[in-house]
Amino acid sequence: MPHRGVQFPFGQVMAPNPPVREVSSVASPHVHPTTAIGKGATLVGDITVDEGVFIGYYAVLRADSAYPFYIGPKTNLQDYVLLHCHPAQFVTVRGKRMGVFIEGEVSVLHHAAVHGPLFIGRNTFIGQHASVYDAVIGRNCVIMHGAVVTHRVQIPDGRYVAPGQAVHTQDQADALPPVPEEFRHLNAEIVDHYHRLGRSYIQHSPLFIGRSTPNQTLHTPEHPPAPNT
Repeated sequence: MPHRGVQFPFGQVMAPNPPVREVSSVASPHVHPTTAIGKGATLVGDITVDEGVFIGYYAVLRADSAYPFYIGPKTNLQDYVLLHCHPAQFVTVRGKRMGVFIEGEVSVLHHAAVHGPLFIGRNTFIGQHASVYDAVIGRNCVIMHGAVVTHRVQIPDGRYVAPGQAVHTQDQADALPPVPEEFRHLNAEIVDHYHRLGRSYIQHSPLFIGRSTPNQTLHTPEHPPAPNT
């Protein structure tokens, strides 16, 4: 009988992927014990979650159609965030094929969809209801609420995508302005808040699982190679 994963008391699910032609090997999530995982969140397949990550209510992380996912330290994936990847597609990070690679200290706000193949650089902000599909997003970027980024564009470090703006050509990506001064510390403030909030949820609320949950051991990930960006 194959292992069918674990479901926790408040509906969190961590399970292996089902084998398909594009992903014939079966793997389960590897989650650092300091990760805070909220009610109803689902993680499927070869996903490595590093230390201090916050995964909000009903977030869905599905590595069931392509290459592995990596979620870097102190990233926050807020309520109803979706991570997936187009079948068999990938970005290359130091010679390793990845479906989704989030470098660390990234904020992905409520109801955003971040879809691979995708790289998101450190200290980048993705706003509510944003849609990012098949792209490389640099470090220290701000992609505001409702924006759309797609068609294999590469956004340089430190660029700003306005609310509702669509970026689907490389010329549009290259023309993006620097992050305005008023938003330069936005992501750092959110990363700090959600890191503290996750620790508090684990200690004081049954709605999240993490290191303080009795009788439950979460898999500890190996660190992936550093990105070649």
